[in-house]
Amino acid sequence: MKLILLQEIASQLEDLKKANLFGLKNNHALIISSLQERESLQKCGVFDFEDEESLITIKDGKLFSKDADIEIINYKTDFHKRNHGIIDESILQERTVTIIGLGSGGGQTAIDLLRCGVVNLILIDPDTVSISNLCRSVYDLADVGRKKTEALLEKLLRINPCANITLYDEDILKMPSDELNTIIEQSDLIFEATDSPRTKLLVNGLCRDNTPVIYPSIYRMGIGGDIFYSLPNFPCWECVFKSSLDEMMKQEKGAWDYSTDQAKPMPGLISDIAIVIARSVKIGLALLTGDQEDSIIEKITEPGCSLLVITNERNCYEGFNMPFNEVWAETKINPECSCQTLS
Repeated sequence: MKLILLQEIASQLEDLKKANLFGLKNNHALIISSLQERESLQKCGVFDFEDEESLITIKDGKLFSKDADIEIINYKTDFHKRNHGIIDESILQERTVTIIGLGSGGGQTAIDLLRCGVVNLILIDPDTVSISNLCRSVYDLADVGRKKTEALLEKLLRINPCANITLYDEDILKMPSDELNTIIEQSDLIFEATDSPRTKLLVNGLCRDNTPVIYPSIYRMGIGGDIFYSLPNFPCWECVFKSSLDEMMKQEKGAWDYSTDQAKPMPGLISDIAIVIARSVKIGLALLTGDQEDSIIEKITEPGCSLLVITNERNCYEGFNMPFNEVWAETKINPECSCQTLS
């Protein structure tokens, strides 16, 4: 067995009485670290080394093990080795991202952002994991019946146990306004990853003047999708989708199963959903680092455009007759939108 010591605790080894040593163990490695999220980590199989004294011995401020080779690594440096040079991880670690909706899109978005360097996440979803989630989301059989927030937290901490993650297992439409406003104030970027136009309208109204929002959307049967992002002084979500809002509301009503009080699962393959999510995460990373000199925002977007249309099949959208096509669409502020008429 290999014993891996994360370098973050090296400075604390001289005063081990004050060091909180925790670990993750499998058949091949024993990973030791000093972590703050003790209560959350214990829920996902992390043990305290006070209960594992036979595995290690300490002498002169150094760690020894009779049954394992010891490797000392720098977690923060080594974690980002294969991302280095693409985007500034130090900037991402200062940003906070809120994800509303942790289904097939939101769950994968959280994991992708974490792997890219975002460590401050606020996750909002009132639902539990069902069997129908397993074919196209990050959840597995052991998660069925659990809150999506708690199940996702466990997976995220196993990737980066130093992440700072806040959970709200609440319906955003029912959250107190002061709580919701606090979340928005803390956020540098919001992913609105629900299928609800009511939620989108709420988020749009609260964020359009100050907080960037990304709205990824998957079309029925996964034949395509789009990604809209809003910034202060840009067209808002209602500006772009106002003409189709009534139809969206009708679709939302038809997508609800009143016998079970649950949304009806919308068919869609994970391979199609993943394309839209991957693009929305890349746009999110660009927006989070948009104020940096080496920002990639101009490399992946088009001037005057804040809507990316993605086709997974031929003729999935009016005017788009090519499969696997991505086109930026021009967007303009709608003078009839409430962001203009109510200003």
